[in-house]
Amino acid sequence: MVARFLLISALFLLITSRGVAQQAAPLCVGDLAEMPKIWQPSSAQLKTLGTETWQAHEAQQVRRAVEFGIDEIIDFFARKPAAVLNLWDDSIEALIQITYASANDPALDQKIRDAARNNLSALVKSYEDFNLDEVTCEEVQKLLPLTLFAHRLYAQDDKRIGVVTELTNAAYRECHSLDDATGIELKNLLDDHKLDDREFPSEAKLERLFDAYIWSLWLLEAELVPAIKLPKESHRFVAALWARLRSMPLPGPDAFEGGIKNPRFTTLADLATHIAHIPSAVHRFPLYVDDHPDLYRFHRQNFYKVMAAGDLDLFASFVDSLRQYGCTPTNDRQVRDGTRYLLSVFHNNGKRWMGDAKTGQGDDNQDDYDRVHRPWTAMLGLRDRKIKPPEPGSLGDIIRKRLFSSALQTE
Repeated sequence: MVARFLLISALFLLITSRGVAQQAAPLCVGDLAEMPKIWQPSSAQLKTLGTETWQAHEAQQVRRAVEFGIDEIIDFFARKPAAVLNLWDDSIEALIQITYASANDPALDQKIRDAARNNLSALVKSYEDFNLDEVTCEEVQKLLPLTLFAHRLYAQDDKRIGVVTELTNAAYRECHSLDDATGIELKNLLDDHKLDDREFPSEAKLERLFDAYIWSLWLLEAELVPAIKLPKESHRFVAALWARLRSMPLPGPDAFEGGIKNPRFTTLADLATHIAHIPSAVHRFPLYVDDHPDLYRFHRQNFYKVMAAGDLDLFASFVDSLRQYGCTPTNDRQVRDGTRYLLSVFHNNGKRWMGDAKTGQGDDNQDDYDRVHRPWTAMLGLRDRKIKPPEPGSLGDIIRKRLFSSALQTE
């Protein structure tokens, strides 16, 4: 009897201690007083940040700012069609991502999908005279994203789907391996994962991780399209990359000479916001703390530091990541402060994202990507969303299996 009592008591203490640990670090934190000190804004920032609860009129301002950003991007591509070819699949991503896990008005989502489809058609048109025997291995990285979008945005009986799919498969047949197609050696990803010293990656390795990140998104989504003939080696590629990203240290700006202004930290912070896209399928499914605990910590601890640095695109991506955990301006102080900051930039710039209203300067000094990237990231940071758990057979389900079912896929 005593032994049984002791066992029950021990189990109770274990369960209770786990509950206390979970309560000590809530996912979303609405009150500054409940935040760990390292998450909090500086004393200088506190003087400028409002303390009011989130207001209905602010939510309306968010919707208008998002709608205006969409119009800016659509108008930009209409005025400069060459930018569609220049940005390639990003000319579609910059629009369609706003519709993922959407809480938008249905009419807005339809408008966005129509514009994204128009850009896709302009890109597909550039391949209308290609023959299967003309494509090369190098074309895979241009054709694969077009094929994925074609299967999503075109009607099922649209002949262009078959055209780009066949071209993609023909291009891949010209490659000797997946390494050849991606330009990234799988062995190097695996070797990086096996390193024990956890040395922070060099600038060159960070750029290679960015390339691998993009390929991982494509390879995961390609599993939804049986007509795309890619090897099972792609499973190992994705799993190896994720293992590498989870083991990579994510130090704060204090670890870098010059702190927050160090370009290497900026690159790391940018990569961190993109890492969040892999388990969430770029905003389509929930992001969980357990997916990558250090990633959540990194966003929380550096949120106000990145805000102070003044890089709007990067900071908007921080707000975007926190929203993907399910945090909103209503239930989370950082998201509330971040959303208000993004709105203030929009209003201070004459209710526009592109160009500089104060100087009257347009976008001529920026390349096409930079012009589109600001409203693109700002809208993602601002927009509300309705995130649903992945259903069996969905892309989210595939991602869960590839990233978390086992340490590394060996099939």
